Amino acid sequence: MNNRRKNKKKNIINKKNRKYLLIPVIIIIIIILAIIVVRDKTPNDGLKYNKNKSFIKKQEVKGIIFKNIKCTYDGKDSLISYTMVNETKNKIYLNNYDVIVKDKNNVRLTKIAAHITQTLAPKESLDMANQVVGIDLTDAYYMELKINTDKKSK
Repeated sequence: MNNRRKNKKKNIINKKNRKYLLIPVIIIIIIILAIIVVRDKTPNDGLKYNKNKSFIKKQEVKGIIFKNIKCTYDGKDSLISYTMVNETKNKIYLNNYDVIVKDKNNVRLTKIAAHITQTLAPKESLDMANQVVGIDLTDAYYMELKINTDKKSK
């Protein structure tokens, strides 16, 4: 009888130990699944993406928010796309703007002169894209925006 009790106690102890071993195994499986999901979210469209947070961060210039900034390179040309949003309570007249792209040493890589004349109503947004021919901007670090809101031309 004593042996039965000892064996029963050992089984109870072993069951408790199994619980403690099961928890790390479940955590490891969850981590592996999370890594797989993150990798699957990376686009597989043949494009190279600029992932520098200093480049793709949201910016505000003269009451206009530039957000959803993306920069891709297809092996020949770069494409910078973004959404412009008037965050003020007033209409803003856009009369051209410049996008200056710089590297990590703050050296200018290119300047894009965007020719646009449009009035943005309060809270109105505008999706824009600028193609840069023959240059890979996926390593660019900074995007400087210079907006002209005068009614006169530049």
